[in-house]
Amino acid sequence: MSSEAAESSRAGQVEESGEEKAGWSRQRPWVALVSVPVVVSNEDEQAQKILPGTDVLLDFQDPPRPSYLVLPERIVPDPKFDNCFPYIVATHPSGRLIFHATQSRGNLNTAYFLCDAHSRTATRLPDVPVSQLRFNLRPRRSIGLIAYPRRTGHYIVAQLHPTSSTRHDTLLYYSTHTHEWAVKRLASSPDHKPWGAHGVFSHDGMLWWVDVAYGMLTCDPFADLPHLRFVPLPFGSEMDDAVVHRVFLDQRRCVRPSEGKLRYVEIRGLPLPHDPTAAVSSLPDYAAVCMWTLVDPEGPNHWEFEYEAPFSEIWADEGYIKAGLPPQKVPALALVHPNNHAVVYFFHGTSLFAVDMRARRVLDCEECLIDHHLQLQFQTSRFVDAWELPPTLLRIDPSAAGMEGPEDGELSMTDLMWGSDEELASLMSQMELKSQADEELSLVELMNMLKDLAPSSESSPWSSPSDASDQADEP
Repeated sequence: MSSEAAESSRAGQVEESGEEKAGWSRQRPWVALVSVPVVVSNEDEQAQKILPGTDVLLDFQDPPRPSYLVLPERIVPDPKFDNCFPYIVATHPSGRLIFHATQSRGNLNTAYFLCDAHSRTATRLPDVPVSQLRFNLRPRRSIGLIAYPRRTGHYIVAQLHPTSSTRHDTLLYYSTHTHEWAVKRLASSPDHKPWGAHGVFSHDGMLWWVDVAYGMLTCDPFADLPHLRFVPLPFGSEMDDAVVHRVFLDQRRCVRPSEGKLRYVEIRGLPLPHDPTAAVSSLPDYAAVCMWTLVDPEGPNHWEFEYEAPFSEIWADEGYIKAGLPPQKVPALALVHPNNHAVVYFFHGTSLFAVDMRARRVLDCEECLIDHHLQLQFQTSRFVDAWELPPTLLRIDPSAAGMEGPEDGELSMTDLMWGSDEELASLMSQMELKSQADEELSLVELMNMLKDLAPSSESSPWSSPSDASDQADEP
């Protein structure tokens, strides 16, 4: 498909990430999105809030309070059968996400849906054609979502095959532009240890498949012949097959984007437990959180060390004690603040709390239950993630820029609005024309400018039932 090669994400990287280059993405609001959607029956009160013509409800809250994707039973007919609960496999900062859900009891009939946060719709992806069934999608955290660099509003959903192997040779993908599944043979692929699945990220025009035991695999999915490269973890972090207890990896390791770069976080200083059902380890005073930043994926020195924070100093923080968090117990990793890589979130039971790692200070703590039917071992980085929200979901509030601390300059969920991509393009175009004479604009100036350009009134997606008639007319 030469047309796709011409639209290589490398060639269109400036178009796709120009907003990030300008620094706007650092000010985007975000939510701590729980990966397990909430499924409601028709009689449920939340089901009544799903507006006519829409498929989902997005329950947005300010972090560290959890946010949820709410689905009706018509999309997930039997959400609890055989533990095949629905699961969000990938998100994108454009306001799209991919989730899967079983469609009938007694079999593994799994459907994948592309959800649009703007319209609150969920479109089922077509099944993989019979001719390509041997490359069928697997319900694992190995599915990526990436935007076309020059086709606004279109995406590729992709998975490497074989999904669990020591070498991949094929890329299975679905294009929203062609509405078809297709297969690409990889031009090259490295040998590696048996690959696990700890998420897929769209970053720097590439897709990045993560196995936190070993490293990352990356390629440009828009190339005619993609070259798959292996980026190992920082020196000393790669694990041996014989000692990998994968049930614990999501508690102790994660790779997440933050401030436009990929960050690797690891809890060090803990022995590997022998009981796979045990809780996160307690006691060791030498346990610490370490972070590295990916600086050169193609060179000899891939990672740059950022910091090490001993838990003994975090436990001594007054905020930790006031939050009622248990002393001398090592928590599980949850996520990394997408706008401040010095802030890492952890789980202690159902408590989700943020820590400024450089100051060793607890910033906030809230209750975050992944699912009432799941065990506490699911309170890990596998089941919650930071989802950055697009500017099309913003209502600009200049007073938000005056907030102090690591959240400085961010906007709260109460400032969200719904808008179309076309509306945003128009606003941003006007803003560019107004700001051509200025070499640099502050965040407050940018927000004031957008406020002046924005429509005078917008309906909130979380208005009272009396506003439902107005919301039903939204695009």
